[in-house]
Amino acid sequence: MREKIKSVFCLVAFMIVCGCGTNHTNRDVAKAGDDPAAESLQWDSPLDSMLYLATVAPQDTNLVRLYYDIGEMYEDNDLEKAKAYYLKAGNLSETLNWSRGHFLYAAGYGLMLLREGLTDSALVIQQQALELARHEKDESWTANMLLNTGNVFFVKEWYETALNYYMEALPFMEKENDSRKLKTLYYIMSQLYNNISVIEKAFEYGEKAVALDSESEEAFFALGKAYSSENQYEKAETYYEEALRLATLHNNIYLIGLIYFHLANNTLMVFDLDRAEMYAQQSLEINEQFGRAACCANFILLSKLEMTKGNFDKSEEHVREALQIAEEFDAQQEKWYCYMLLSELAIAQRKYRENLHYWDELALIENALSKETTVRASEEMAAKYESEKKEIKISALEEERRLMIWLGVAVAFVLLLALSASLILWRLTVQKKRFAEQQSELANQKIKQLEQEKQLVATQSVLDGETRERARLARDLHDSLGSMLTGVKLNLLEMKQGAKLEYTDVERFNSALGLLDKSVQEMRRVAHHLMPDSLSRFGLKPAVNDFCNNLPSVHFMYYGDESRLDPNLEVMIYRTIHELVNNALKHAGAEQIMVQILHEDDRIAFTVQDDGCGFDPEITTQGMGLENIRTRVAAYSGILNIDSQTNEGTEVNVELRTKS
Repeated sequence: MREKIKSVFCLVAFMIVCGCGTNHTNRDVAKAGDDPAAESLQWDSPLDSMLYLATVAPQDTNLVRLYYDIGEMYEDNDLEKAKAYYLKAGNLSETLNWSRGHFLYAAGYGLMLLREGLTDSALVIQQQALELARHEKDESWTANMLLNTGNVFFVKEWYETALNYYMEALPFMEKENDSRKLKTLYYIMSQLYNNISVIEKAFEYGEKAVALDSESEEAFFALGKAYSSENQYEKAETYYEEALRLATLHNNIYLIGLIYFHLANNTLMVFDLDRAEMYAQQSLEINEQFGRAACCANFILLSKLEMTKGNFDKSEEHVREALQIAEEFDAQQEKWYCYMLLSELAIAQRKYRENLHYWDELALIENALSKETTVRASEEMAAKYESEKKEIKISALEEERRLMIWLGVAVAFVLLLALSASLILWRLTVQKKRFAEQQSELANQKIKQLEQEKQLVATQSVLDGETRERARLARDLHDSLGSMLTGVKLNLLEMKQGAKLEYTDVERFNSALGLLDKSVQEMRRVAHHLMPDSLSRFGLKPAVNDFCNNLPSVHFMYYGDESRLDPNLEVMIYRTIHELVNNALKHAGAEQIMVQILHEDDRIAFTVQDDGCGFDPEITTQGMGLENIRTRVAAYSGILNIDSQTNEGTEVNVELRTKS
């Protein structure tokens, strides 16, 4: 259900390229021909004429095209009827064994499934059509199906995979020089790059789309979103207004609702509240036609608008409506926005207990979102791994097939040349066996290598996610909670100045202020522990030096180059040293700990040595701390050595390459 709320509102309903040369505004409607009954009928609309023709037309490829055209006319106002006619086109194409009809069915029916949020079903249909187009070596439809398949991965938020499909389609479409298809690809790529914050590329492809078709509402909309991402709201509004004019001209209801939404958000950012409210209401009225799922973001926007105007009760009414929709469709990201707004409303109304409750809910949702991101990355990596493994097996089978052909030729040659040919046959057989063994061995090695790379990439993704999550939590604690506690202290001091208190009450008041100060200090300590400010600002050496200076029994020495490393590598080294020192203090009972770092041109090595109780690495049960260290080092292809004996202390050495 989460896919449904996302596909209905968060992304533009993609205009899938069909390659049939038809459109909504200029369609050649088939006539009834010599049928007298048909000539005597008066049609209320072209659709009525097409529906009648579908009942009397012969079962041929023209009927497939007619079914597709009817489905296309229904797709913006009756999804179920559109699906039914696209399905008829697909079934008849299969009966007629007509590939082009199957491509039309995949394009139309796949789009309908995508609008319903059934991304996996849409993906199956598009990939089947893509395989057929490749098998028939039809470059035009191969490009179309690559684009459609990329669109499905776009909705699934597998952006790297989607971009690979778009890039594969791009040469085909540029070679074909079909401006309509190229425009479609360009504005979709503009939106993709905007989603992954590569704004320069978003501008580049959006402008390419406008240059190809100055009447494309989608292209202007994509450029408007790109300028909004750069906070250039005035320029963004210019593109949104042009997109709105064209969408209205072409009766593109889906896009009109989205444009009004973004115009409302745009004008809200520049505090033009009257226009923001007008656009927000217009967007809501349109999206109500497509069900409650489409209205969730509208209520969130209206809540922000009313809060900006100071209408807290009305703001809360809107956000709770949005929260109800988000919970109904299990939309985690929308629930996060709702609880953040409720938290801000609670602060504005000094409802601090409610604010703490909302922060608890936010923490739960953030954990769920983090897991969801990790799962999505793992699924994308697994799909890529399976695809590569399949290609390796296909290549091996193809090699074997070619060898079998040569063997057949050799056998025929044996029948013609008798004794001399038998020697050739023997040599070819030996060569085939050796080559097959080599190919099998190479394929197995490649599969093992891919499995190792998959595991390392998955581990690296988890570590990167942990680093980003720590940085975000540290920033949120310092910026949000720190500001909140400081605001509480200032309010308490303001109350104290205006109140007459007894001596005992003054002591209790001052004690409360003291506890509040300690809370601020503890919050800063926790934030620093999650992501030290010195590490992100000054680098590895100052961060480790600060950490060791705070512990009297720890001595730190640094040798070699002091230049900055990759930020993720710096975080990994700092966390590893932090974990090793804590282990020595907590579990080994160490009195003296030595930390050393050596940084050379192409490598960095560090050592943590203590005089604690030590342990036997071969027989001692390993805790999660040491296992996490092994995982981190392995993710960077590093070398970890542990030298320890009972009652003789421990020395841990780690070496990492800084250049590939």
